[in-house]
Amino acid sequence: MAPLANLEDVQARLGRPLTTDEETRAAGLLVEASASARAWMACADDPDPVPDDVSLVVSRMVARVLKAPASPPQMQNLDQFSRSAGVYSQSGTYTEGATSGSPWLTKDDKRILRRYGCRGRAWSFDTR
Repeated sequence: MAPLANLEDVQARLGRPLTTDEETRAAGLLVEASASARAWMACADDPDPVPDDVSLVVSRMVARVLKAPASPPQMQNLDQFSRSAGVYSQSGTYTEGATSGSPWLTKDDKRILRRYGCRGRAWSFDTR
């Protein structure tokens, strides 16, 4: 299936052009992010045309991965981190869904996609 956003959408989220390496990586990330969005929306078919809000969420997912700092994997996407010196201790809290290195949906992303999803709808039909 085709991605739900394109490279231009990702550039708009980043606020700058993609480098050659980023373009190659972003193409694959768009496929992953689209698959996650489709799975969360749980619809049989993609909306046609794809709503701008859906493209925004998918491109934002990719931009988050591309903007992730080049730090050791255990330090990436931390919301909170603390250390202490006496009897050495270390702890961290990760951003929800951000520990895999692949695109993830935030609570805000899910809120935006909810109106395009097919879950939780009630149907009635005549049984006579």
